[in-house]
Amino acid sequence: MAKYIFIITCVFLNLKSIAQFGPQRIISTEADGSRIICAADVDGDTKIDILSANKFGGNLSWYKNLDGLGNFGPQHIIALLDDTIHVSAADLDGDGDVDVLAVSYFNDLVVWYENLDGQGNFSNQKIISTQVDGAFSVIAADIDGDGDLDVLSGSDNSGIAWYENLDGQGNFSASRIIYNTSGSRSIEAVDMDGDGDMDVLSNSSSNSEWIFWIENMNGLGNFVSKHVIDNIGLYFNVIYAADVDNDDDMDVFSVSIGDNEVVWYENLDGMGNFGQINTITHTLEDAWTVFASDLDNDGDIDVLSTSVEPFGGEIVWFENLDGMGSFGSKNVISSEHQFPRSVIAADIDNDGDMDVIASSQNDDKIAWYENYTILSVEENEINSLTVYPNPTKGLIYINPKTKTIISIGVFDLLGKKVLQLEGNIQRIDISTLQSGMYFLRITTDDGAFVQKIIKE
Repeated sequence: MAKYIFIITCVFLNLKSIAQFGPQRIISTEADGSRIICAADVDGDTKIDILSANKFGGNLSWYKNLDGLGNFGPQHIIALLDDTIHVSAADLDGDGDVDVLAVSYFNDLVVWYENLDGQGNFSNQKIISTQVDGAFSVIAADIDGDGDLDVLSGSDNSGIAWYENLDGQGNFSASRIIYNTSGSRSIEAVDMDGDGDMDVLSNSSSNSEWIFWIENMNGLGNFVSKHVIDNIGLYFNVIYAADVDNDDDMDVFSVSIGDNEVVWYENLDGMGNFGQINTITHTLEDAWTVFASDLDNDGDIDVLSTSVEPFGGEIVWFENLDGMGSFGSKNVISSEHQFPRSVIAADIDNDGDMDVIASSQNDDKIAWYENYTILSVEENEINSLTVYPNPTKGLIYINPKTKTIISIGVFDLLGKKVLQLEGNIQRIDISTLQSGMYFLRITTDDGAFVQKIIKE
């Protein structure tokens, strides 16, 4: 394949960018009682598609991003799974494409579906467990550090459990209970204590431990120590982990429908010891969910949330004003949803910024909102950098000409940072990353810019 050298002419900026979002663009009005959505490249064409878990009808489905510009095709049914609560995407069998995980609440099922051809044609149901009483959430992560993806589930009545991927091909062990609690409806696998393995962050309906994390003691999936983050207030509906204050450890966001609050907690020492509650808002009526992403392209994490009503609701975001967790007032993206249960961010139109996607249960709608990032800036000066080769099999070279590189971040299509390098770096090795599209955020002594990179 031919290699290309990109000479990039950049406008370096003194001030910040401001995210503004375009009008509603419909993905589907047939997502029958959509409860949660996720974004993934289902068919391997480097474009972000959308998956949905629906309460009724075609319960588990996906929508193809036809052109990489956000024009979506019709609903593709993956499975008819009774009362689907949650869906997530991961390569469970190690063949390089995206498979699908789901749970059925009333049937106590945790299941997965194999992407048979890498193009979004899925297998019949593969059962992981039939014994998860009130199964509510499911995700994939490498819990035991063996290089393949295991599965975690949260439930109303069976606690938090994980299932070992025994052979890296999607054959799973029996349930291994991490913590026996009730009302665990939101789970994250994240390194909370900076020791390089996956701990588990979750919530509970027990008012002695609304939000907590459990330590992976040896990196092999032996979970022992429970650390309570917050046990005051009303039930926290959804939790999410991200680095709010740019100190390279994982902080925690949460949302409480009973308190009308969106809040965050600082990881004080990078070892999972958390500070007091930091309130982003306490006036978001019936606040339902939370998601974190850099929405305004200024290098820090902003916050998305929703408020819900049976025949209304809002999609909103809050700007991280200083990169340290001081948040601005509510910015409304849309009020055109009925009970919006899910909101996420991903680069739907391949323009380098995070768009917003939302789904709502009571009008069967999935829609997205284009991020029109406005540069409210002063021009500094124009400079050229050379970034090559692109596409690449692993190594990327950067010639900053007269500028000094301070740091380079590598982000995937969902805005997740997968690599961070500090210093005057002029060579990056991304050979360990999966094939696909990534973004380089290169910060120099005179500003910053973003460049797309294709990893073959």
